[in-house]
Amino acid sequence: MREYITFGNYAGNPVEWLVLERTSGKALLLSRYILDAKRMSADCIYTSWGRSSLRKWLNQEFLQKAFSPDEQQKILTSDIFTPDCAGFDSDGQNHTQDKLFLLSEEELYRYLPDNNDRTAPAEIHAMAHSQDLKDFMSLLPLYHERQNCWWWLRSFGDEPNNFGVVWSDGSVFAFGHYANYERGIRPALYLAL
Repeated sequence: MREYITFGNYAGNPVEWLVLERTSGKALLLSRYILDAKRMSADCIYTSWGRSSLRKWLNQEFLQKAFSPDEQQKILTSDIFTPDCAGFDSDGQNHTQDKLFLLSEEELYRYLPDNNDRTAPAEIHAMAHSQDLKDFMSLLPLYHERQNCWWWLRSFGDEPNNFGVVWSDGSVFAFGHYANYERGIRPALYLAL
């Protein structure tokens, strides 16, 4: 049975989190819903999780908006490793320290092995502020019979300007989408217990 907790508040709504794992006084959480939609990078050029504007947004603006100072203290700074894109060098940007991050493809398969476990609908705020998500939802009946959206992973796709995406049916598009596309955001974090 899945465990959910409420922690923080974003766009006027309490944020629900799926507990992926509890270990050694901390819990790994993933937002239950797609909270917003952003580009990984404003340009479709080589980038990495470490250099992405999305990482900066999560750990600055989103952190400040979604969590009180007391809640921020409970979010652990974590060592995050993101493998290089095959055949390309990340210039040392694959090791980061983040309070908020996106799941990697490997973490996704470890904690959510079934496609149905990976699906997530978008919050109204995310839909209202993203033409990409609105367009996708209008086409959704052509692809799937679900009301879920796609969302970013921090893992590279097949090129260093692409990142992995989870589709609305929970399947993973490992070749990735270009970094300058808007896709859904399901933040992850380690919470001190």
